[in-house]
Amino acid sequence: MHQGRNWFISGVFMGIDVIIIFAIFQFSLAIRNLLTPLLQRPPVLWTDVILVTELGVLFIIAIFLLEGLYPGYGLTAIKELEQMVKAITMAFILLAMVSYFNKPFQIFPRSIFIIAWAQCIIILPIIRFLARNLLSRTNLYGVPVIVIGEGEWAEEIINSLKHVRRLGWRVSELLPLKKIADRKKTGSASIAILASNPDDVLDEQIRILNQFFQMVILIQKAENLGSLWVETRDMDSYLGLEFQFHLLNNRNTWFKRAVDVLGSLCLLITLSPLCLLLIILIRMESPGPVFFRQQRVGKDQRMFNVIKFRTMIIDAEAKLRDMLNNDPVMLAEYMEFHKLENDPRVTRLGYFLRKFSLDELPQFWNVLKGEMSLSGPRAYMPSELKDMGSYAAMIFRVRPGITGWWQVLGRHQTSFKRRLQMDEYYISNWSLWMDAYITMRTILVILTGKGA
Repeated sequence: MHQGRNWFISGVFMGIDVIIIFAIFQFSLAIRNLLTPLLQRPPVLWTDVILVTELGVLFIIAIFLLEGLYPGYGLTAIKELEQMVKAITMAFILLAMVSYFNKPFQIFPRSIFIIAWAQCIIILPIIRFLARNLLSRTNLYGVPVIVIGEGEWAEEIINSLKHVRRLGWRVSELLPLKKIADRKKTGSASIAILASNPDDVLDEQIRILNQFFQMVILIQKAENLGSLWVETRDMDSYLGLEFQFHLLNNRNTWFKRAVDVLGSLCLLITLSPLCLLLIILIRMESPGPVFFRQQRVGKDQRMFNVIKFRTMIIDAEAKLRDMLNNDPVMLAEYMEFHKLENDPRVTRLGYFLRKFSLDELPQFWNVLKGEMSLSGPRAYMPSELKDMGSYAAMIFRVRPGITGWWQVLGRHQTSFKRRLQMDEYYISNWSLWMDAYITMRTILVILTGKGA
């Protein structure tokens, strides 16, 4: 039953990809013909590119299939993005080689290759993520899995799998390990997720489960490891685990800084008309300064002033202290989230600016100054240092970001402790693909105003 559903979902993704790729090649042809006067080349007809387009579609679909992107269950968004971009690039390299060595294809303009490739690595992942988000809400999406374990840890894993629908792992049953040997049939599930504790005998457990399931995935509870990125190492038949924080690598740090400078400079120039309009509107709505400066803790625990468009009334900090002292419910909310969902200090324009994150546009100047990054951990306030515990030592080794992992996945609904965990996760798992995914999600959050 579920095998037929897998084929259906794969067919939907494949059909969407074919349509989008064809549309991208047609649009690339239109752009190329618009540039005809500049290139001093004659216009190109669709009949001249149809064969290469069909071959490009075949290459991309075939490599996607080999990479396991149909249906792509079990892939995180970042891993899927990485595999898609690499597969698309490989397909265009093969297409260029065929075009170069095959005479009938040599009339194909090289400019269309570049335009189509650039569009594919941006548009295809976005469409794929949107389609996966919609399909994951249906009963046709996903494969059944059995969680092996018991207690709070097993329940936590089940809740996590229900929350991350895009993985496509639908929990069909929770089963204690001691009962698995008595089962002669495991139903339609071919995947087992083992919720293991540190003192469990793993090799014996996995040996038992492999008799019943094609795939066994171990999720071990380890408080001292948290969510650190791990790579397996073969140590002369012994299992070794390598731990590292990617963003602390010097090469990655310098590369990220170069992207920050170039990106913030381009955005400041592009968005300057919008910033000017917002300055005028803030001046018209309420008295007081246009910009709001607040001290935050930066890299190496150096203090700096984060710059935002003012969204609150004058003397907002003093009013906050009075409200927290007189309202126990509001105090409890602030203690958990370190912010208020319905903050009475925010102006009418301020609500709009916050909803679409427009109040944070001046922070591009903080990025240029080297105080912040385009994406990174949250810029924490000095008053929050006492609540950060052991997380502070790691988080303050990198620059805080305008946007980040918790901002696009949790926003206001995320507790303070969970933010700290997600910031550490970002530092340990950082990659170009992760920042690209955060950028995509940030644009979606800004456009929809969801979760602000």
